[in-house]
Amino acid sequence: MIESTPRRTVPLVLALAVAAAAPTATAAAATTAAAAPAPAASATAFAGIRGWARMAYGDPRDDVRILVDAHGSFDGRDPAVAARSWGTFRIQHFMGGPSDGSDGPRPGFNWGDFRVDCVRVDGADVAVTGRLVDAGPDWEEFLHGTPPARMGVSFHVAAPGTGETRIGITAPPPAGAPELAPCAAGPADAGTTAGGYTLTDTRRRSG
Repeated sequence: MIESTPRRTVPLVLALAVAAAAPTATAAAATTAAAAPAPAASATAFAGIRGWARMAYGDPRDDVRILVDAHGSFDGRDPAVAARSWGTFRIQHFMGGPSDGSDGPRPGFNWGDFRVDCVRVDGADVAVTGRLVDAGPDWEEFLHGTPPARMGVSFHVAAPGTGETRIGITAPPPAGAPELAPCAAGPADAGTTAGGYTLTDTRRRSG
């Protein structure tokens, strides 16, 4: 189990507000995806991720979950970044609750619903980005931006017996900085305590 970092011991809203998310190294991959022409039907393969999990958050009284249903079609021009991406994901955060982390009433709740705009699948590692389409009160400033903020989620989907599944959240950059690039989600650096994800990839069968 990955140990919780100090960053995750503060409320998720605050952590996202101060995160200087700058994984711009993958911007080139995102540019490749944007420039790629529509794939030929006969050469198209598909990959995607579906499911939910609860994050191993620093404060057990908080319940942070990532729900995702994201998919992409791949035409072979880029080995990892989808030529076309679609789907949705949600980040939700129930704040406060039983000190042992069990289910029970929680006094605060925030969420963000996103429309997927980029999917990257590289073996067991998946990066997904999307723009907000609905949000709780703590993320209204992100929702009402022009355009609405792009955020990212990342996953390491471990096969049975090969380690643990991990997840991550990438916040918008600070005000005035360039926005997060498509597919530029940071590393999946947090463990999970419940749930799971299913990764599908027809490229494994065809290639």
